[in-house]
Amino acid sequence: MARHRMTDADFGKPIIAIANSFTQFVPGHVHLQNMGQLVAREIEKAGGVAKEFNTIAIDDGIAMGHGGMLYSLPSRDLIADSVEYMVNAHCADALVCISNCDKITPGMLMAAMRLNIPVVFVSGGPMEAGKVQWGNEVRKLDLVDAMVEAANSAVSDADVDRVERSACPTCGSCSGMFTANSMNCLTEALGLSLPATAAWWPPTPTARNCSSRPAA
Repeated sequence: MARHRMTDADFGKPIIAIANSFTQFVPGHVHLQNMGQLVAREIEKAGGVAKEFNTIAIDDGIAMGHGGMLYSLPSRDLIADSVEYMVNAHCADALVCISNCDKITPGMLMAAMRLNIPVVFVSGGPMEAGKVQWGNEVRKLDLVDAMVEAANSAVSDADVDRVERSACPTCGSCSGMFTANSMNCLTEALGLSLPATAAWWPPTPTARNCSSRPAA
């Protein structure tokens, strides 16, 4: 451990594990690496030793419509097992879960229920709603709109392309009350995340503040 930036003064401090589902595959997770580093810095400011690790993150929206969806639900249990194994194998004193999306937050919740240590969740937050000029009005979009319009024979290919390009404009989970955002609301309702953190928008100072508060 001494070779991994731990000083003599660090021994005896609480070890706070950070389970992060950062991946470049998924819009809801691309920003979580920076969030993890922010949480780690705040843990160390508060007198702990932060040790971050990653787990897998399968996106239902990307896996949908082909054989990839067969892997989505089983991935929840793999996530639960991997978080439990890392925390227990390395004797962490507490855990911060940084998650988003449909199966990842439930998987980490399952792990939290198995562990007899303090756990707090930091939500990756929802993405901004998409917008597109549709006739004389500006129409708000989410991922489902793109799927619906693609199946509508009355909508031109050019309009479908405009909807698809506008549906997911930022990082964050899909901008609708689907599984991802409802699970983030559930962690808040259960008292496992701080109030008003389930629905903050990632690229804002408020989001950075919400990410740092659980570490303190």
